[in-house]
Amino acid sequence: MINTIFKNIFFVSSFLIYLTTYSLSEITSKAWSAECTEDKKTCIAVIKSEIKDKDNKIQTLATAYIQIGSSTEKKMNLVNKDDQTYKVVEENKFVPVLFIKLPLNADLKKSPAVLIDGKKIGDLSFTHCNQTDGCVTNVIMNNDVIELLKKGKTMSVFMGVYGIAKNMKIEFPLKNFSKSYAQLIKK
Repeated sequence: MINTIFKNIFFVSSFLIYLTTYSLSEITSKAWSAECTEDKKTCIAVIKSEIKDKDNKIQTLATAYIQIGSSTEKKMNLVNKDDQTYKVVEENKFVPVLFIKLPLNADLKKSPAVLIDGKKIGDLSFTHCNQTDGCVTNVIMNNDVIELLKKGKTMSVFMGVYGIAKNMKIEFPLKNFSKSYAQLIKK
């Protein structure tokens, strides 16, 4: 259990450091895109949510991105049916992880909720907050959620805002999600 926790912490922190090597200038708020490192070994599917500030300038409110991560699972394999002997083997499993960078004023006591076309798919967990990234959250997704993202029109995130009773809603269109996600899984 503790070993799995450390692996997950290592994966998340490695990814967050690795994310800074991407050229994020191509990210738009209109459609998902695939961004890859220069060596094309690692890619993310990414989109941002923007708002206009009081001076009518466009500001990035939040950024959502998915990367394929791996986790190790222990599995019991039957070695001999007659003797009923088993062998423990470790298996690598590839899993999609959704990361969302939220504004710094997030209420850390409330887990942000993710909905696709109004259907709740889960809650996000905070990993850290800082001046550069805002408040970073994540959740591991399964194939059912990926299918909802592929077929859906909008992904919404509801987050608590510190000192305010009403939740903030951040929306991400799902245009080009299927195409961008396909580039991640072909690696």
